[in-house]
Amino acid sequence: MRWLLGALALLAAAGPAKAKEGIIAITGARVVTGDGPDLAKGTVLISGGKVSAVGKDLPVPTGAKIIDASGKVVYPGLIDGLTSLGLTEVNGVAATVDVAEVGDVNPHAKAWVALNPHSDLIPVDRANGVTTVLSAPRGGLVSGQSALIRLTGTTPAAMVVKAPVAMHLTYPAGRPARDERAPMSEETQRQGEEKTFAERQRERRENQDRELRRLGNMLEEARSYGAALEAARAGKIPQPRADLPMESLAAAARGAIPIVMRADDADDIRGAVKFATERKLKLIIAGGLEASKCADVLKKANVPVLLTVDRLPRREADPYDAAYTSAAQLQAAGVRFAIVSDGDSKARNLPYEAAMARAFGLPAAAALRAITLTPAEIFGVADRMGSLAEGKDANLFIASGDIMDHRTVVTHVFIEGVAQPLETRQTRLYQQFKDRP
Repeated sequence: MRWLLGALALLAAAGPAKAKEGIIAITGARVVTGDGPDLAKGTVLISGGKVSAVGKDLPVPTGAKIIDASGKVVYPGLIDGLTSLGLTEVNGVAATVDVAEVGDVNPHAKAWVALNPHSDLIPVDRANGVTTVLSAPRGGLVSGQSALIRLTGTTPAAMVVKAPVAMHLTYPAGRPARDERAPMSEETQRQGEEKTFAERQRERRENQDRELRRLGNMLEEARSYGAALEAARAGKIPQPRADLPMESLAAAARGAIPIVMRADDADDIRGAVKFATERKLKLIIAGGLEASKCADVLKKANVPVLLTVDRLPRREADPYDAAYTSAAQLQAAGVRFAIVSDGDSKARNLPYEAAMARAFGLPAAAALRAITLTPAEIFGVADRMGSLAEGKDANLFIASGDIMDHRTVVTHVFIEGVAQPLETRQTRLYQQFKDRP
């Protein structure tokens, strides 16, 4: 029995099931490579979980399974660069939400430990062409570590492509934390009303500076703790006392992994860039609602942005389309960005986030790149995914037309060469009730 349990554990940790020996040939489709010109009536060959060839007029090997995709389009699998998928199922049911830990400093929280591979949200996202997502914790000053996951697998270990990917933080807003579900007391409300605008702004800046000093001190402590661990491994000093938060934060503090800092306000984004530059951190901005207002700063510091497009303006004076046009403005300024859903149940709408940016000035090719190759580059996995090229993972899908058109239907999805079922909770309910009088 022990050897059987051991074998099952090894299988669970080995990753997703690989395609059986043999070749799959997708023929006759328009092939959108994601990093080059499209191929009219191209062919994609899949073998051993990888793309073995992409081109026009390719000979189909004898014995290959042929999928005639004439009149359809082959795309690289979509990558959602910021979600809480697998960590949240139903927001209103606390037992299904594991996106945040108690307290505001949790660098040792690991998204890949809490993943729910049986989430009903995963098949829904996969059925619309999303094959990979960044699953990240949220909340507090230091939220924890994210993992890049494939949308298939029956265990957390089988889903993980890369972990940790980044350390996630929130740029201090300077406003006191408050439970939004609890009503504000009359005394607190009265105190706020009695303060002038200048007093409230000064208080906000003081709170913000205090939190930034606190965060900076933590990073410096983590850097020192990481150095002590390395010295202990080399036998130069005794092993330091175990400190999981500091050990987890050490990699980000010394720049070994990036920090994803959530910030929307233009001043906060500039402050985050200054904070990271002074401490030689690898910074990625998440949210970035006003990123286009400080594109010059982001470009100079080579800081990418995980951008959510479908949002309301931040200020009353902003035009209604401020968020929609931001992607086009960042592209014109030469700032790298990935378009993300930034939610738990919204990853299925990822192509429509890109479509909104496209409708407001972002070129179609750039919009597609923002949900395929660019996030792969930002997270250091572009050698494996993000485009259709020989040797990359066979993460791709076949659609009836433009994936940014909501009328388009996805007909086939492959993750690492394995065809994925397109059945979802919604399709099951439809079949169950479609004939109901």
